[in-house]
Amino acid sequence: MTRITSIILFFCISFVTISAKPPKPPKGYRWVINAQFSDEFDGNELDQSKWMNEFNGGWKGRQPAWFNPEAVSVSDGNLKIKSGALSKTKKFGKAEYTMYGGAVSSITKEAHFGYYECKAKASKIAMSTTFWMSNDKVPFTENDDCETDSYSQELDIQEAVGGSTTFEKFRNGMNSNTHYRYVKCGEKKETFISKGSDVKLKSNVYDAYHIYAAWWKDAHEVTFYANDEESETVQFRTDISKKPFDRPMQINMVTETYNWQPAPSVADLENPEINTAYYDWVRSYSLVPINKKTKCSYAAQVFEANVEAKTQLQDATLKLDYTYEANEDCKLYISVNNGDATLKSIKLKAYKGLGNDELELKLKSSSAKQVAIKLVSNSGKVLIEKDFNI
Repeated sequence: MTRITSIILFFCISFVTISAKPPKPPKGYRWVINAQFSDEFDGNELDQSKWMNEFNGGWKGRQPAWFNPEAVSVSDGNLKIKSGALSKTKKFGKAEYTMYGGAVSSITKEAHFGYYECKAKASKIAMSTTFWMSNDKVPFTENDDCETDSYSQELDIQEAVGGSTTFEKFRNGMNSNTHYRYVKCGEKKETFISKGSDVKLKSNVYDAYHIYAAWWKDAHEVTFYANDEESETVQFRTDISKKPFDRPMQINMVTETYNWQPAPSVADLENPEINTAYYDWVRSYSLVPINKKTKCSYAAQVFEANVEAKTQLQDATLKLDYTYEANEDCKLYISVNNGDATLKSIKLKAYKGLGNDELELKLKSSSAKQVAIKLVSNSGKVLIEKDFNI
């Protein structure tokens, strides 16, 4: 006999709730916060151990908007990038700038496969509010025909333009793209091998904060998420490379102008009601084996202590699929009973993060009616306890 059930009863303690979280990981794995690429922006200055207030790579900005380091600030629980007009044209070589936005890039360029998300509210001017990843050019080594070709990667998670006069989707959508940027032998111009995705949001990008995320799974695939809802999975194009997105990247939060969108007016640039992009937080997660202990430390409690389970009883064998969330290393106490007696009890390690796994328990009889699961801190505090009918 087979019976499948889900949760009917739960009890939990008071906890700081943070709604955003990664999707369920594969069986046998858990999501762990990657502190180097995560920030709640709760201080009053940019954390220079994680970020720089310019583009990591030296890019000064697309004309006519310069990446002004002074446009970047941290206050009121937000990273802010404020745009404005320059009183005097600024020059870098032949490039001339008459206005400014800003750029924030991660100090390191070692962000690899994982889940990356931010909560942001766009400015309402004709400049971007973006969240994306990139790396530098390196030699292309998959063929022996040329020694001078090269490539880089660009993963655009969100590219919004709150005041766009050209495309409505940049005002009310999450616009994502993947670019394999290739320079052919003997050439200097890049060839973009691109494939993207877009989804309409329930409100404009400047009306409210939205959560933009991507699960960069491997060298072949990424899945995008808008406000914790799965949007679309994109397979990276393999026109040139068999493993187009194989290398680590840096994280970027940038406000810039485009050649396909008229630049904002001076009046808009100088209007403090609309000229600032806000980033409430950035969070990054690494996928690790569920039983592998990690040393990562992060002050914010990004997970809401929780357990979920589904059961399947076949004769005297109970199959248990379970997930848990914990901000600290804990233990899971699992007991199977038939109402009158406990048929099986086990204790498992539950290292911090969002874990997903399965168990097969051999019971003394097929009379099991309920599974009770407790998530307990190493100090003995019960964080949450739930019962699941079989």
